This record gives sequence, structure tokens and C-alpha cells, in this order.
Amino acid sequence: MYRIMIVDDEDYVRDLLVKNIRSSSLAVEVVAVAGDGKEALKSALHLNPDILITDISMPFMNGLELIKEMQKASLLSKYVVISGYDEFDYARQAISLGVKDYLLKPFLPQELEEVLEKMINELDSQKTLQQNMILLREQAIIREGLYREKVCKDLLEGRECRETDYEQPGMDLTGDYYLAGILRLTGGTWDFKSQESVEEFLLLIREGYFPPEIRLYAVSFDGAHLVVIWCGTGDGEAAFTGKIKAGMEKIQTSLRKYYQIQLTSAIGCPYKSREGLCTSYQEAMAVWRGMINTEHPILFYGEAHEKQEEGSSSSIRDWKNQIRLSVRLGQKDEALLQLKGLIKSYASLANKKNDYISVSVKELIYAIQNDMKHAGFDREILEPAASMQDRIHYGSLMDMKEMLESYIQTCCLVISDYSEETKASAVVKQMKLLLENNIKDSKVDLEWVADKVHFSSSYVRQIFKQHTGEGVGEYLIRKRMEHAGMLLQKTSLKIQEVSEECGYENQRYFASSFKKFYGCTPTEFKKAVEEERLY
Repeated sequence: MYRIMIVDDEDYVRDLLVKNIRSSSLAVEVVAVAGDGKEALKSALHLNPDILITDISMPFMNGLELIKEMQKASLLSKYVVISGYDEFDYARQAISLGVKDYLLKPFLPQELEEVLEKMINELDSQKTLQQNMILLREQAIIREGLYREKVCKDLLEGRECRETDYEQPGMDLTGDYYLAGILRLTGGTWDFKSQESVEEFLLLIREGYFPPEIRLYAVSFDGAHLVVIWCGTGDGEAAFTGKIKAGMEKIQTSLRKYYQIQLTSAIGCPYKSREGLCTSYQEAMAVWRGMINTEHPILFYGEAHEKQEEGSSSSIRDWKNQIRLSVRLGQKDEALLQLKGLIKSYASLANKKNDYISVSVKELIYAIQNDMKHAGFDREILEPAASMQDRIHYGSLMDMKEMLESYIQTCCLVISDYSEETKASAVVKQMKLLLENNIKDSKVDLEWVADKVHFSSSYVRQIFKQHTGEGVGEYLIRKRMEHAGMLLQKTSLKIQEVSEECGYENQRYFASSFKKFYGCTPTEFKKAVEEERLY
């Protein structure tokens, strides 16, 4: 529905126009009336009407002066001039201002309706054109993103690229050094199932974390992990790598503080040509596959690791058999303890027998699945998710450990007494109350709430997800955003104050979370609320 403002210094004319417009079947509404140009300008600057119907001869500011001022303020309204003066000079001035319709008093309601119908058609055409232009821009951005994705994947997997491939919009792959790394986010709502979501995350971490001489691009092969390419100039390999490490540490701190997200990464060595990115990625993968915890969340290829005694295939087989037995008995704690031993044995083989580890993990999953089927449990309930294949292929030992923990816990919950389910429900209810009553506290996170309910963080993470379908971090961010929306709607607090009331010390991170949740910035949201109140 289009919005109309009426300006005339005669009351009866204003009233007649309002009456005629409201009695018509046109998709318009009168949002404001004014008795002179000066009063009208104030309302127009605030309301930005689609159509302005104005008299010419008025006190303080006439209709033509009003139109000039609105155009100076970049208001894109359509103008209809009404006047009792049938003079060429007025018509000429109106035409010079882009006024296409000129009504002479007295005019019939049908004449007014015909003019408005013409205006509506023009506005519809204008809106369609704008929407098409926006769509074309969005499609161009998506195409650029997909092309960047293709080039990056070709480089990382060692496929040959043409020189022109590096000269695409939004992509600058020139530099002295090139380096690849793998990133994993735990505890947040981000996924990387589309290049669009990858680009959105890059926008957040590009600014303020790396110097301008270093550029970064990213893709995801499995929708869960991010593979990042850094390129740029530097005073030697050590200085280049040092800047990347410093930037990653800053990102890690910010994500943990403002999003309750844990960042883990494995990074390869720098090379002096783009072709070296394939080797750098393979080095990063070698480090990645051997990571079993977040004790050292940012690891570079070649850094010293704690040496572990190499596990044998027989010891791995024994661990797997013990896990299967514990699962069949519903002994979750014993099975998870045995899983730690299995993962340690895998870790001793990492970088040497990664393919063997992947096959061994798949064998364990399907063996447990068959055990459950033979015990009479519904196979469909326990069917491994399709994402398991990608996590096994691209994931670290830490990913595999978490995946196996989740699978083992699911199986044991099916077997164990349902009284455990009742206890878990009570814990989840208590966790929700704690999170909702401490939204303002920026220190609230998974570890904080686990400490309050006196359970381990891994246990509360698991039961909260099972009972709510959300992670603790996701639930907390949603509640904070809902609280922020309520404060912006029902209070006069400034955006910075709302940010603090919702547990954000940094307004930029608050704005980023708000836009991701509502699809608009806090400023846009507040403006929409204020405009709604006027009516």
C-alpha cells in the first residue's frame, strides 16, 4: 500500500481529498495532512511519503518550494500539484521540477482517482525495476562467490588454473607468500553449507584482525569446516606466519567472548607461489587429523607435539570390542572411557595411517549399529547421519571423538532405564532458568552453566541438545536477541545500553548477532518500531 501526504491551506479541500481517497478502492492510505509547506516538510522528512498532493499557493512555503526542498533531501516521492490558478508560469515551474500531474480546482473525484491510479502504476513499475536490479546484484554477488569457491578449491586440490582465473572481481591472489589452514567452530550457529554463509563469516573476521597487506579467502568441502587461504606480502616467511597467528588468536578471543564459540585451527607452511597452496593444505590436514583436544587450539605444521606411544592394530581392535560390549549393556560411562583409549591409539598413528583410521572408525559405527539391530532395536532410529561420512573424511580426531561420543550416548540412552531421561529433563529445565535469568552477564557460557548445575560441560552440552534441539550457545544467543528485540520495542534505551543489557560488551558483535537473528540492524529495527507507533 502506497502512502500519501496531502498539503493545502484550506481545511475543506484537505478533508474532501482525504474523504475521496479513503472511499476509493485504490491501494493507498493517507498518512499525513498539513496546512502549509513548512509544516509539510517536517512530516515528509520523517515519513517519506510515496505520493505528495500539494496546493501551490500557501503561506510560509508554497507547494513548488516544498517540492524543491523535498528533492534537495533526496525524497523520491511522486508529486501532484493542485491549484485554482490556470497559469502557464506555474505549470512551467512544476514541469521543471518533474511534476507530471496538475489538477485545477475544482476537480471531480474521478479525475483525482485517475491521477492516483496513474501514479500507482508508475510506482509499481519503479518497484519492480528496483527489485529486478537488486536481484541482479545479488545474483552477480553469488556468481562471484561461486567463482571464488571454484578457484580456491582448484588451488587447494592441485588442479591447474588459468591466469585469468585469478583476475576475477573481489579476488586478488597476488603476493609473496601463500598459506592454507583449516578452521572449526564449536558451539555456535554458523554452518558453511553454502559459499554465501562462508562469505558472510569472512566479512566478520577480515576487518581488524589481519593487516591490509594480507588477504584471505575461504571455502568449505564438507559444510562443517572452513579451509582458508591467506596470501600477501611480508618481511620473510616468519613475519608473514606471525601476523596470521596473531590474527587468529584475536579472532579466537573475540569468538569465545561474544559468541561463546570455540575456534580450533590447523595451519600449513607458507609457500612463495600459488601452486604451493596444495602442499600447504595437505600439511594443514596432516596436523588436523591428529588433533584430539583444544589444549593447543591453533597449531602450525612442524610445531613440536607431545610424542605418544604408537598403538598397534591389536590394541585398537581390543578397544573397539570393549566399546561394543559396553554399549550393548547400556554402560555409557564405561564406553566413553574406553573411547578415550581408542582415540589415543588413533592419535599415535595420525599423519602415518590416516586412511586406516577412517576405515576403522566406519567399521566401529556399523558394528555397533548391527549389534543394536540384532538386539531388537529399530535400525532407523540408530542410522548414522549422512554428515558422518564427511566428518570422517575431512574431520580431525577431535571431530571423530565427538561424533563417536554422540553416537555411543544415543545408543546407550536407547538401552538404559528411562529414569535417566527424567533426571536429564530436570537438569535442562534448571539450565534454561539460569541462562534466562543471567542474560546480562557477559561471562555466561557453557562452562559457567555446567559449573552451576554441577555436571561436566560435555554432559550438559549433550542433554541440552537432545532435549531442546539447540546448543547452549545457540539458546543463549536466541534468548539474548529476543530480549534485545523486546527492549528496543518497549523501552527508550539506546542501542549501546540494550547491547549491555543483553550481555555484549562490544556493540559491533551485538549488531552482528542481531542482524543474523532478525535480518536487520538494531538501528533499522528501532526505526521500524518507531514508525509503527506513529500509526
